[in-house]
Amino acid sequence: MIGVPRSPDGRARGYAPLHVDPQNTALLDAVLERSGPGRVVVFDLDGCLFDTRPRQVHILRELAAREGWEPLNRVEPGHFTDWSLPNTLRAAGVEEGWIEAHKEAIRPLWAKAFFSSTYVLYDHAMPGAPALVRAVHARGAEVVYLTGRDLRMRKGTEASLARYAFPTGERATLLTKPHFHMDDTRFKDGAIESIEAMGEVVAYLDNEPANVNLYRARHPDALVVFVETDHSPRPDTPDPAIPWLRSFLR
Repeated sequence: MIGVPRSPDGRARGYAPLHVDPQNTALLDAVLERSGPGRVVVFDLDGCLFDTRPRQVHILRELAAREGWEPLNRVEPGHFTDWSLPNTLRAAGVEEGWIEAHKEAIRPLWAKAFFSSTYVLYDHAMPGAPALVRAVHARGAEVVYLTGRDLRMRKGTEASLARYAFPTGERATLLTKPHFHMDDTRFKDGAIESIEAMGEVVAYLDNEPANVNLYRARHPDALVVFVETDHSPRPDTPDPAIPWLRSFLR
C-alpha cells in the first residue's frame, strides 16, 4: 500500500514537514495522476496545507508579554504534538502547578486569537504543499479548499493562500463554515454535494480521522489521504484502507 507506515495506535505522531521517503513520494504522485480536466481534488487547510504551529507560538508569545505569563515564552513549534494546551506546555518544560493554575485563563484568550482572520496570516505553508496544489491545478483539475475555518476567517485565509502562491480564482474554490459553532465534520459532509457538482471527485487530503473516514464512505473510489500532523482529541482513527502522508516533500 502506498503511504508511509502508520503509528500502532492509529493516532498521528505530530508534524514532520521535512520527511522524505519513496512511499511518501508515491502517494504524492498518485494524487497527481488522478488529477485532470473534469476532476476535483479536495484539500483541508489547518494541519494539512498549512502548519498552524507558528500561529500558535505567536499567540502564546503575545499572551506572555501582555499578561505576564512568562512560561509561555518557552513554547516552540516542536512542542506541539496534539491539540492539548497542557500537553504542549508540559513538552516545553512548564511546571505542572503553573499549568493547572493558568490553563483555564489562557484557553479563551488563545481561542479568540486563533480563530480570527488576523492570526491565520502567521501560518506557514507546509513545505511542498503549494507546489503539489499548483501541479494538480495545472493538470486541469478543480481545486477545492474545504476547511473548518468559519466565515469570519475567510479574508485572512484568502490572503494566506495568495501569499504562499496556492491557486486562487478560476478552478480554485474556498469553502468555509457559515458559523464557528458548526461541527467541522458535519459541515464537510454537507459540502460534498456542492463539490460533486464541480466534477468527478478523485482525491481528498485531510488530517482529521473523522473527516477522512467520512470521505471514504461517501466516495469509496476516490483516493482519500490521511495527512499525519495533529488532530482533535476525538477517538476516531482512520480506516485501515486509507493511506497516510507524512509530508508534501519528495
